[in-house]
Amino acid sequence: MDRPRLLLIGCGAFGRVHLAALRRIGAAVMVHDADMSLAAATGLPVAESIGAGLASCEAAIVVTPVPTHVAVATAVLNAGRDLFLEKPATETAAEAMALAALARQAGRIAQVGLYFRFHPKAIALRRMVADGTFGAVHYLAARFSGLKRARGDSGALLNDAVHFADLLPWIAGEAPTRVFATMADPLCRGREDVAVIQMMFPSGATALIEAGCVLPGRWPDAVVAGAETRKEVVIAGRNALAEVDFAAETFALRRGSHAPAAHGAWLPQHGAREELPIPAADPVEVVAAELAAFIDTIRTRREPDADLRAGAVAPARILDAARRSAQEARVVALEEIA
Repeated sequence: MDRPRLLLIGCGAFGRVHLAALRRIGAAVMVHDADMSLAAATGLPVAESIGAGLASCEAAIVVTPVPTHVAVATAVLNAGRDLFLEKPATETAAEAMALAALARQAGRIAQVGLYFRFHPKAIALRRMVADGTFGAVHYLAARFSGLKRARGDSGALLNDAVHFADLLPWIAGEAPTRVFATMADPLCRGREDVAVIQMMFPSGATALIEAGCVLPGRWPDAVVAGAETRKEVVIAGRNALAEVDFAAETFALRRGSHAPAAHGAWLPQHGAREELPIPAADPVEVVAAELAAFIDTIRTRREPDADLRAGAVAPARILDAARRSAQEARVVALEEIA
């Protein structure tokens, strides 16, 4: 299977980025969309139904609205096909666990589309944490927010916070044990349009995620026309501090630590900011890397790092805990989330 035939299910919005990425890597693609005009506009072979497309393809890439993910992914796995499922894989951890069990029972490869895991700057952060550049990490923060459309099928948790509910534990190399969150619905539409999540890790590190569509943005969004965004990560450790701006493509590092001084004070002894030359990557390039990795797992039958357990169940449990925390105004232990 040198060049597997892929069925792209969903040709609108982010599906167009997937389509450009598939073209960039030279994949063999058939398309399907509930809006057949969107599928026809791609100029690629069109499957009249998901079943018809699966009958002639080895794997499917699902880029449909979040509420449809479970049904579409289930159809793919039941057809005995490998699956690439865009984030968030499911709306709840229970749904994610059911899909993971189905994929295991069917013996199929299933990879979740977690964009930032394939961004060069996020990869560099994870490597630097692992190699001790930061020393003991005590704080991580992420902001995925801005002034943009409020999606009809999800709120700030599933649309934005999910990225960093996955990425921060992935970078830190450990899963959180406790979550505290607050949320707001300023548009009064029955969905959270602002979410702030705090996570506590076994090592003692703490993390903060800010997400929302009604907050000040800083840069034009690379995917959504007319939107302004912030996509930033901060890491603080005993030996270094880092600030990464994914929208501006900057990566700043300050090496050093606090040292004791007179009268019980501790003073920062940090060097100048270093702007590290970590490569930039546009959305099509990052998604192309995700899909190339997926194709490789199809060929090798090696489980992807972002399988349904790591890439769907783990972040969904954090978001489930965040919902419960906001509803009950308390810290929620991850062990409470089935």
